Amino acid sequence: SPKAALAFALTPDWTVRGSIGRAVRFPTVSELYQGTISTNVIVNNDPNLKPERSTTSELSLLKTVASGNWRATVFHERTRDALYSQTNVTVTPNVTSIQNVDAIRTTGLELAGNWFDAGLEGLDISGSVTFADSIIRENDNFPASVGQWQPRVPRWRANLLASYRVNDHWSLTAGARYSGEQFNTLDNSDTNSDAYTGTSPFLVVDLRAKYTSDAHWRAALGVDNVGNRTYWNFHPYNQRTWSAELRFDY
Repeated sequence: SPKAALAFALTPDWTVRGSIGRAVRFPTVSELYQGTISTNVIVNNDPNLKPERSTTSELSLLKTVASGNWRATVFHERTRDALYSQTNVTVTPNVTSIQNVDAIRTTGLELAGNWFDAGLEGLDISGSVTFADSIIRENDNFPASVGQWQPRVPRWRANLLASYRVNDHWSLTAGARYSGEQFNTLDNSDTNSDAYTGTSPFLVVDLRAKYTSDAHWRAALGVDNVGNRTYWNFHPYNQRTWSAELRFDY
């Protein structure tokens, strides 16, 4: 799995960086040989599966300023013979097993940045937003999937984290996580995302407060998913969750 990268400093503040890589995933023993019986149907995997092969490339522009930095990255990935469980509809009876999906193409853009003392001393902010257009381009065994989104890859994803140092003892942190619409099936037929086997979009906020004493004590209190949002990734994610920590270093 080789990878090469090259960075060039245009100025002391501006840098351009490019990279290209090759990744290979061979099918596992169970993907090659394991058979099952499901609802009286015998499912045999394919011992002639090809390894999944991806070529990835990206080009980034980085800017450094006194109060932080930001980055813009364009990325592209071409995957051949991706390994997925699917139904081969070109044979009778249809066969459901781990199979090779001929070609998947992903192109996207990510913007990310870090800001220190952002308008207020002690306030640090970091965030990113990513757009990915990941489409199945070829799949001879399951033509209905061609032109559909790659499973579990949302078009939009974003994160925002803010941390405020109140003084030498107290710090407060708030984070927001967003993931857009996505699917678990190759033909994107699972349109009910808020149920078992579904993958739903979500926007959740997490909070945390931390106290450090002058001695050896440290305490923290946090809550994840403040709004108690119900969202799914095959099974439901945790809803509102509290955590507490007390630590003594000696």
